[in-house]
Amino acid sequence: MFTTCAFCSGELGGDGGPSGLAVGRRFAYDGWKSRAWVICQRCARWNLAPFDERLDAIAALDRWAATGRVAATSEQVALIRVGPYDVVRVGQPPRVELATWRYGERIKARERERMKVVVPVAIVVVGLSVAVNLAAGGSMGAFVGQVPNLANSIYTGMVGNRKVPIEPPICRRCGNVMVLRNRHVKRARLQHTSRADVALLLICPRCKHEGALLEGADAQAALRGGLTYVNLSRTSRLKKKAPEAAMRVDASGGAESFLAREALREQKVAAYKGADALALEMAIDEQLELRELERQWRAAEEIADIADNLVVDPAVEDALKRLKEKGQPDG
Repeated sequence: MFTTCAFCSGELGGDGGPSGLAVGRRFAYDGWKSRAWVICQRCARWNLAPFDERLDAIAALDRWAATGRVAATSEQVALIRVGPYDVVRVGQPPRVELATWRYGERIKARERERMKVVVPVAIVVVGLSVAVNLAAGGSMGAFVGQVPNLANSIYTGMVGNRKVPIEPPICRRCGNVMVLRNRHVKRARLQHTSRADVALLLICPRCKHEGALLEGADAQAALRGGLTYVNLSRTSRLKKKAPEAAMRVDASGGAESFLAREALREQKVAAYKGADALALEMAIDEQLELRELERQWRAAEEIADIADNLVVDPAVEDALKRLKEKGQPDG
């Protein structure tokens, strides 16, 4: 199992308990689809376990979950506490139900990360304010009342300043390298091209003109960071929006159809609000997870081909193939 989160690059930590995955303290598994995840404690995203570890991990998690205490449950999803570990058991949930679990946890993780910055900043600012107030012998009550807003602004600025994890494009207008931050994506516009259902037209941070067009995986990676920044200031209002956002994706026929439809509208990222913004983030995440799943599948297929060739001599396999083709009826 990978030791760092595929989404935020943070350490997955933990010891994996009896799961066999070696890392993590929060896990999820779906026996029906044969999938297992380690849930990042930092960003709450679900990291898919590699194919070669998945079946054993699912069996281990299933046995392990049977010894735990059910903390919350619905018809299709159950959260089980096993000592210091959490296990999410997934059945065959509709998108809306699963989204409530996955994105509800992510929003909580966002809030926890925000508080790690906001609380210390607020304490320092209040302390300085009190000291200045005592020295000046005046009242700074109005300023102290603005401390939470100031602390939130500092944290939002930190998230907006994070680099977008792609190869920086070159601005076609001014020729400069566009080192993109999450905040820059807010001004970008969704596009649909002949080569990709989802593209992103970027505004150059330096010359302020349309500078580059991202397509496919690069566009989706940039959108993920940009939407995290856009949604950040609305975290408290988004906590109850996950089911509504999931229904919007589902009503479009799934993530791929939803993204293609939104790309045709050619809206700026900043124009998305509330459930619409969260729905776009959900769809992007799902597509990126499917892309990673396909990449793992192709890698597994390559390994399987190598393993099969070690067992069966290629010359013998070719001879068997010719005999099989010869035996096929014409037409």
